Amino acid sequence: MALKKLAKIRTAWLVLNYACTNRCLGCYAQSSQFVNQEMPYEDAITIMPIIKDMGVLDCLAIGGEPTLYKHLINLIVAAKNLGIDFKIVTNGRNLSDVAYIKALKDAGLKHASISIEGSTAQTHNLITRTPSFDQVMKGIDNCLFLDVSFNTLLTISKVNFAEIVDLAKMLHEIGVVNILYNIGLPSPESSQNEVDDFILNPIEVANVISEAYIEFKNLGIKAKFFATIPLCLFDDNLLKEMIGADYISNGAHCHIFYGTGIVFEPKGNVLPCTHFVGHPLFNWHSIGIKSSDDFSDVWYGKQGIHGDFKEAIWKYPSQKCVDCQHWGRCVGGCPFLWTHFNPNQIINSKEVS
Repeated sequence: MALKKLAKIRTAWLVLNYACTNRCLGCYAQSSQFVNQEMPYEDAITIMPIIKDMGVLDCLAIGGEPTLYKHLINLIVAAKNLGIDFKIVTNGRNLSDVAYIKALKDAGLKHASISIEGSTAQTHNLITRTPSFDQVMKGIDNCLFLDVSFNTLLTISKVNFAEIVDLAKMLHEIGVVNILYNIGLPSPESSQNEVDDFILNPIEVANVISEAYIEFKNLGIKAKFFATIPLCLFDDNLLKEMIGADYISNGAHCHIFYGTGIVFEPKGNVLPCTHFVGHPLFNWHSIGIKSSDDFSDVWYGKQGIHGDFKEAIWKYPSQKCVDCQHWGRCVGGCPFLWTHFNPNQIINSKEVS
């Protein structure tokens, strides 16, 4: 198979900690046990000019919960001074403090992605396993009040898929314009029971997205789905319409196939994706990286994402992908799907409603 030319890094994720005030079902970071390990501020400050030199445009702080990181505001200022757009992916609870979100904005925060896991407190609190719904809604209200750029993000699962449209209606009514959805995915440590209880199979995901799109279209509500599932599971005409209307990403590939994203963990581990918790490509401390040249040598070499990892990941998940019209912008969905689902039973199965 001919591999596409792999691109430069455009987005970096900084895992500032693995501590969190929620305990969400299906969280990719569960294997961290949410231990309160923080990225040293000196590490974060060292990383940012290196990734800037390598072409990174966006830096996303994640966790755990990044708003628990005591140096977050200083880090935002440092990123702004380097010309890096600094964003956070947050459970939204600390944004219920209007003074805090104002401080983040004044420091130069470019954008916030706020997780909300249902249209009701009952569903959201069940998934997050905390009484957090009211705090998240207050955080959303504060962002609207202060004109902070943000999106909401619901991770579609067996627990909340029936509330996709209701959530969008509720958010649309209060003035939220960036309503996003992604899908629950297995992680390396996910058990089959966890997957069975929480994660929709790719055919179910395609059905849910297709049905929601039709309702959104009729209601005049704009939303967007990031669905790392095979594109062949969608009706071709509906898929074309959804892509044209920007309701779904134009392609089901993710950055790990092209090397356009990178993840830094607190102890120096470098991951290809946030779901690879505990499974690093390398550790930038142990190999003595001090400059962008050092980093490029590793990243584009055998240890990095363009080396052995590329050879392992660039494979057709099913023989049905070989002659598929979508191959290239679709790479058969997230590889983690196929650790629990059979691609030969799912790919190219036109069972979409």
